[in-house]
Amino acid sequence: MLKFISKKIAIQWLILFALLALVLFTIITKSQISDAAGMPFLFKNFARSFAQNELIGKIFIIFILLFQLILIQYYYRKNEYATKKSVLPACFFLAILLLTNSLIIISPVFFTLFFFLIIISINFTTGTETLKNNIFISGLLIALSTGFDISSIVLLFLVIATLVINQFSRIKEIGILLFGFVLLYFYFFTFYFFKNNLHDWLFTFQEIKFMGVFSSPISKMGVTLFSIISLSVVYLLFILRFKLLSDTKVVIQRNRIVTLNTRAILMLTCIFVSGVSYPLVLGYLFVHLSIYLAMTAQEKSPLFINELITILTLVALWL
Repeated sequence: MLKFISKKIAIQWLILFALLALVLFTIITKSQISDAAGMPFLFKNFARSFAQNELIGKIFIIFILLFQLILIQYYYRKNEYATKKSVLPACFFLAILLLTNSLIIISPVFFTLFFFLIIISINFTTGTETLKNNIFISGLLIALSTGFDISSIVLLFLVIATLVINQFSRIKEIGILLFGFVLLYFYFFTFYFFKNNLHDWLFTFQEIKFMGVFSSPISKMGVTLFSIISLSVVYLLFILRFKLLSDTKVVIQRNRIVTLNTRAILMLTCIFVSGVSYPLVLGYLFVHLSIYLAMTAQEKSPLFINELITILTLVALWL
């Protein structure tokens, strides 16, 4: 079934539009912001603005979501993970968001995925001057992202790993990345200083919570353990499977798979850094799970193995 759908772009578009309609309905009628206590200052500001005007806030959420869909499709096509045109990454991404109720409770993870998709869509294999500009912009974006979710500091290491994999591991490029990051925070410092709110701004950093996944209350331990173990096995299986498949491909495609897998591993660390509680914290895996599932759909498999893996992944997320 998955192989058939992966070949029929018209069916994929129908599924995408149906999921998108359901997603828009969910956002408009049900979306709320998660508890902002212990979260960074930009997320707190957004939560405050959302409470004052829900309509504007929901329009903003829809805009970000649409941008996420465009970016995940752009990244998938740019790296040629599919042999034919496909919108399956966007379909799986929307399906996962719906199954996990991630659009009913909007957490900092939602913004981290947004900035993550922007970062991985930036070209880090271009000429020297353009590369420096892209790295500098990445530093600014990551700093902005940490204002919504402190665990997105991991994106710094993600960019550095990407530079190393693509043989741009010179200290100068890493220095430019860190300079862009620090520069935006210097701007925030100056802004709050001149508004005479510096003490309040600095106090928000003292309130930030870490490792929320370890302090999350769990009501159904058996179901939760099944979900966590299943997702861990499937996630590792995806990484190993596509690493082995990439060994038979040309060098540039091998580098793309290595980059994808490295980013997937680094995003795992966000789960343990973030102050977001379980199961919302699983959102850090959604982009890579969507891409892996889309890649799996086009592969041949005996005894409907790919379909079983896909169903297991979606059920584990739903639980």
